[in-house]
Amino acid sequence: MKNIRKYSVYLLLVIMTGMFSACDKDFGDINKSVDFVSDPTPDFMLPAIELYMLDNTYYTQGDFVGAFVMHVTNRKAYSSLVMPGGYQGYHFEWAYENPFKNVVDLIERTKKDTTYANYLHIGRIIKAYVAHQMTDLYGDVPYFEAGRGYMDRLFTPNYDPQQKIYEDMFKELEEASRALDSSRKVPTTADIVYKGDLSKWRRFANSLMLRLGLRIMKADPVNGKKWIEKAIAGGLLRGNDDNFVVKYLPNASSGGTTNPTSNGQPHIFVRYPDNYRLTSPFVNFLKNRNDPRIATYCMLPASRTTYAAGDKSPAKQKGWPPYGDKSEDPPYQSIPSADRLKYSVANISTFGRYDAPFIHLSYAQVQFQLAECAVRGIVAGDAKSSYEKGVKAAMDQLKIYGAEAVITSAQADAYLKENPYNPASEEEALEMINTQYWVETHFNWYETFANMRRSGYPKLYEKLDLTIPANSGATLPRRLTYQADEIAINPHVQDAIKRQGPDVTSTRVWWDKP
Repeated sequence: MKNIRKYSVYLLLVIMTGMFSACDKDFGDINKSVDFVSDPTPDFMLPAIELYMLDNTYYTQGDFVGAFVMHVTNRKAYSSLVMPGGYQGYHFEWAYENPFKNVVDLIERTKKDTTYANYLHIGRIIKAYVAHQMTDLYGDVPYFEAGRGYMDRLFTPNYDPQQKIYEDMFKELEEASRALDSSRKVPTTADIVYKGDLSKWRRFANSLMLRLGLRIMKADPVNGKKWIEKAIAGGLLRGNDDNFVVKYLPNASSGGTTNPTSNGQPHIFVRYPDNYRLTSPFVNFLKNRNDPRIATYCMLPASRTTYAAGDKSPAKQKGWPPYGDKSEDPPYQSIPSADRLKYSVANISTFGRYDAPFIHLSYAQVQFQLAECAVRGIVAGDAKSSYEKGVKAAMDQLKIYGAEAVITSAQADAYLKENPYNPASEEEALEMINTQYWVETHFNWYETFANMRRSGYPKLYEKLDLTIPANSGATLPRRLTYQADEIAINPHVQDAIKRQGPDVTSTRVWWDKP
């Protein structure tokens, strides 16, 4: 939160400068910026909040979380990635300085004007989404006092227990979704996700509630079940048209960051064509099952210096070892630099674009969660039907990434015929369901990471060869560490550390029970 203070200082300087220089009435017009918005309207604020729900840069997702879930690798050893500090905390900084702060501002502004009641409740739903991602990644975080630095001069907010945060998120999702009112003004243009469709906002809120309810089943099964049942009763996403998707623009990058209206996650491949690679667990899972998604996700690089269209033939795709740069095959020698062209990167026409859409929550995810609920007896349901709906939806939703990503219903049916849902046990059923969830959340690695920790699937770390030096000591991390600057500035971080345990990646968050 270091920049919250800086922002306040800069703002004070700007105000003071304006006061002094405005003393001369002859310079009044000169001192007025034609671009400065001193009192933004809700219609001005909402689209920026929705755009910034995703980090503008790749640092935390691409360098750390994508590696932890074994979708992508920057070829670093496991031990170097789990060290506290560094860019593990970048998402913490990004979220509080951008979507969280701004959505709190939106909520406060719209509380005062009943005309914007729907904006208020949409803001409450978005706040719950941003907050759940934050607390799932780090554990105890600022929540009740967060985002109020400018309004209340709260620059070192308290850290709240994750359990309390979850209790409030459930309350907010339920109240906000019920309070949406089609008789009042709706953000048809400003809402870049649902175009003011309040029914879809209700279903999104309930589907997020379902996600959160399942998340806490080990820590609080009574309330987990209660909120799952409420979510289902309230109505969930009905199809891919209900997916919470943010679309971006094809703007060029500059240095380590991207244009504010572009998707920053593909930056790892666009800017560093010789470094990042898709991993062997991810590519092999697709390849070994003749998964039609492999050509959507993968391609071989055409060059080590420029990110350009390469070979997308499924048979030729190959994943890099999850950690380090040594071959997974005996005698485990270092992979020659020239051979990096033989290992897959993101398809430049689909996920490897700055204007690639981003799926925050999907109908496919909902179906996989319902399948798990049925298997575990949390609620009644047909696990096989939900699983198959989830797989088909996961394949169909890729069409938003362009013509190369279209997978036909016939292809999806063929995949399910070749890879049928016929588990021999509850454990096998849960593994099948959550491994499909692992694939479906590709590039949404914060969610992949949370679900792997919650469900325990897929069991990738159990299969690692720990004799390979880069894999030494590798186990699935349980959280990310706090930003070093935040630890130095905010004394309340120590309260969180005392409650939940040391600020290391092996410390479990409240809902993450063994």
